[in-house]
Amino acid sequence: MWSNSLEPRLDFITNILDWYICHYGLLSYTIIIVGSIYFLCIKALLINIKNKQYDRVLMLIILMLIILGSLIGFGIENSR
Repeated sequence: MWSNSLEPRLDFITNILDWYICHYGLLSYTIIIVGSIYFLCIKALLINIKNKQYDRVLMLIILMLIILGSLIGFGIENSR
């Protein structure tokens, strides 16, 4: 079934994040993983605001909401 499916196999990434949450906890996951991605997104936002590229700023905000919301939801779901 997997050989004919078009969906990506994210088992490897899921296993790594599960391992990290089990060994270091949800608070560490939130600060290290989610915080570092948040920092990179904010830096990209500030660069694009400085260059007055507001269409990119809007796209980055939408992307940030999707990515960070997914990572936080994944962490909460797997920490139980």
